[in-house]
Amino acid sequence: MAPHAAAQEPPSPFRPLAPSGDGSSVPSLPGAIREGAIPPGAARLYIGEQPGNTLLATEYIGRPVYGPSKQKVGTVTNLVVDTTGRVIGIVMDVGGFLGIGAKEITLAFEALYPVLEDDKEAFLVEMTKEQLAAAPGFKRSS
Repeated sequence: MAPHAAAQEPPSPFRPLAPSGDGSSVPSLPGAIREGAIPPGAARLYIGEQPGNTLLATEYIGRPVYGPSKQKVGTVTNLVVDTTGRVIGIVMDVGGFLGIGAKEITLAFEALYPVLEDDKEAFLVEMTKEQLAAAPGFKRSS
């Protein structure tokens, strides 16, 4: 019989998203309290009703995006959210026909303007279909 190896903890599949304050990267375990985090009071812990100045992610996804000439230039397919929960960009399909041959690109969230077009909510970008089609494709992290 071969001797048993000392039990070792498997490496964590989690990696830090940002370095710690001292410059080293220290992973936080799931469920661990972040340094400096202040637990919200019970009154701030739950949101009972959607605030009037907010949209749900599902309200963005699938929305059409129009260019300056009111021509549809794409459709929102996803949101890019940073580790603080802030939406920093949108992923959208451009080009193609009926979803075939479309390419995913990402725009900074600030490039998107919510509009009401014919009583339907949509988004406007100040870029043409050709400019968006020429944009680099979005690469998802593995």
